Amino acid sequence: MNSKKLKLFFVDNMIWVILLGVFLFFGIIKPRTFLTFQNVHFILYVSSMMGFLVFAETICLLSGNFDLSIGEIAGFSAMVTAVITVKSGLPGYLGIILVVLIGGLCGAFNGLLVGKIRLNPFLVTLGTSIMFDWLTMVVRRGSVLGLPAVYLAPGGARVFGVYLAIFILLGFAILLAFVLAKTIWGSNLYSVGGNIEATRRCGINTDKVVFSAFVVAGMLAGISGLLYTGYMGVATSNLADGTVFMAFAGAVIGGVSLTGGRGSILNALGGTLLLGIIEAGLTMMAIDPAWQGTFTGVLVLVAILLNQSRQILRDRILMGEM
Repeated sequence: MNSKKLKLFFVDNMIWVILLGVFLFFGIIKPRTFLTFQNVHFILYVSSMMGFLVFAETICLLSGNFDLSIGEIAGFSAMVTAVITVKSGLPGYLGIILVVLIGGLCGAFNGLLVGKIRLNPFLVTLGTSIMFDWLTMVVRRGSVLGLPAVYLAPGGARVFGVYLAIFILLGFAILLAFVLAKTIWGSNLYSVGGNIEATRRCGINTDKVVFSAFVVAGMLAGISGLLYTGYMGVATSNLADGTVFMAFAGAVIGGVSLTGGRGSILNALGGTLLLGIIEAGLTMMAIDPAWQGTFTGVLVLVAILLNQSRQILRDRILMGEM
């Protein structure tokens, strides 16, 4: 690996250096509570739910789009599935399949408007986020209890003392990384995000690629809704509300380009873990929740600044100025 490639590798993967630095920072401040297996385990557990929303946003960003409705899709999918499962006595394993399918259908609706009709993704997903949010209230206000243990297991069960959700997150991270790196669909997704017009001239159906990106994002959001439900033990009408900006921050801090065509799932996972570490650290430092909420907005701004700085560094390295 020559010097230029090494520098680019560092720029593209700097999230892991940042993550290590932040982890050590909180570990030094709160060594007795932060540097424990229980805390690290809980950070990974909580990150598993947000992680699927980060993955969903990553897929959309790689295609040159973004989705403001993934949190609401997670909540809507979970609520509809919970109501159907409890009222009809649907087996838990079928409920797991159903929540993913409903998420995919919601994503397909977004994909149809953005990919096929070619409407603005910001305006489309802003509208559908409001729509799915209120549809969740139409389906059921409050909570749904009495869900089957099998349905709650992905988000709440443990395997050898470790939450199953952690294994699910890591498994999907590896699967998605493989799909993006080794399949035609993954290659087309990067191409569309990098230069959609050039990709279209090469004979690739770009509308279909964008459509499929939103479908996959919706399915991942559905899985997030499933895990959130297992975490809480019930489905609620406000499940995953307001999570989209944290998902956006996690993806971009993890190195996914705002302009599309560049980034990786594994680095997005790093961004997810960084969010979990920061949240746990601030909580242990007894920071007021209002300030923690303010910090969410700061993280979004930091994500945008990091994206810009990363692009400048890449350009300078490629031009031989560094």
